[in-house]
Amino acid sequence: MTTRNIHGVGPVRELVRARPKAIRVLYVAVERAEARGKDPVAALAADAAAAGVTVERRAQRELDALCEPGARHQGVVAVTGEFRYADLGQLLAAAAAAGVPPLVVVLDGVQDPHNLGAIVRSAYVLGAHGVVIPEHRAAAITPATTKASAGATELLPIALAKNLVRALEELKAAGLWTCAVAAAPSARPIATLDLAGPLALVLGGEGEGVRTLVARTCDMHALIPMAAAGVGSLNVSVAAGIALYEVARQRAARAGS
Repeated sequence: MTTRNIHGVGPVRELVRARPKAIRVLYVAVERAEARGKDPVAALAADAAAAGVTVERRAQRELDALCEPGARHQGVVAVTGEFRYADLGQLLAAAAAAGVPPLVVVLDGVQDPHNLGAIVRSAYVLGAHGVVIPEHRAAAITPATTKASAGATELLPIALAKNLVRALEELKAAGLWTCAVAAAPSARPIATLDLAGPLALVLGGEGEGVRTLVARTCDMHALIPMAAAGVGSLNVSVAAGIALYEVARQRAARAGS
């Protein structure tokens, strides 16, 4: 059976809080598990044991061998089952349960796992109800992604789409407006668009951006004004954070009016 090794204090802490039963075993560095004072690894090991997780102490070199070269595991590695992707219905159900208009982030070909993790983190903290990623030619949810997300991949539903255009059509049929952050003749500054309602926010990959067919499927096109363009465009994870903040700002303003 496929397993994942989730590492890092933050990601593993969120996993223990959200889904302790998904952890088959938690390995902690012996010297840190036995540390006195306020060592976060010792505290995490105690919390995990209290949640019914099997905790085993291991030498630092053994933890190093469980992770990819150069990984900063911080003395903690959780062995879990294969990542379980959600479906679009679960993303929409999360919004319905919260009683607010759905907000879904759709990523068109983001290939860097660190960018993907950063976007998932921003999506979670800024109120999105899920993220949709393509099944092919894009980063998947890996331990590196989970580490970059600070554990948000364990808290936010993430759906895998065989066809992004079809997924967008399904979201539109469910009542969501679709907005691509992409350069297009019809693109307008993001702050001038009404993004407070049910929304699918679409962002493209690091090189190509939002593909033409995907952009054509969207109802709106947004641009993020830049004071200087000497470096081309914004990093996709930065653009996602700015766009999600604008959505959150508009929703807060509408709720307060």
